[in-house]
Amino acid sequence: MKQLSLFGLLVIGACTMQACTGSGSHGAKGDLAAMDSGKTDSLKMDTNKMSSTMPADQSKTGGDVASFMKSAALGGMMEVDLGQIAQKSSNPDVKAFAEEMVKDHSKANAELKSLAEKEKIVLPAAFPAEDKAHIDMMKTMTGSAFDHHYIDMMVTDHDKTIALFKSATTFPSKEVSEFAKKMLPVITGHFEKAKAIQAKLK
Repeated sequence: MKQLSLFGLLVIGACTMQACTGSGSHGAKGDLAAMDSGKTDSLKMDTNKMSSTMPADQSKTGGDVASFMKSAALGGMMEVDLGQIAQKSSNPDVKAFAEEMVKDHSKANAELKSLAEKEKIVLPAAFPAEDKAHIDMMKTMTGSAFDHHYIDMMVTDHDKTIALFKSATTFPSKEVSEFAKKMLPVITGHFEKAKAIQAKLK
């Protein structure tokens, strides 16, 4: 999900919705024999770069709402896109988790879009170039290398997205805070499932 970083946001990273922040989510544990050394190095990219959409400062109410919703939107978009890519996994746990990401975050993204229209906030329609490049790179990964990378990313992403959504529960906007409160148990559930799968993959 990013700081969905999500989403997934959960976000949304970015979950957020940060996506792939922190160390340890490089996914280089699997079989990379089919990839040349240059591509292998690209898998080890600093995943902190995926956290660019998480607002660093939630100090001003008006800016907070817009920043939160944009971060959550990017995180949610990423969760859906990566979930669709992860359908190629031959690991039943990873595949089932990915299907849940697509279902839950597609629904959340639709609700967020409707809420943004009421708040007169324009949500991003595309990923930053760096995030898109990472997603494109993940499309080239296969087998256990992909599974480790994807699940490590989901653990980090949802951890960051939980913090993002918790911050939004105190916003004066009732609709925004209620949306955040409603999504927190869902995002937390994703986080726990991702951690359980991560433990099984090790």
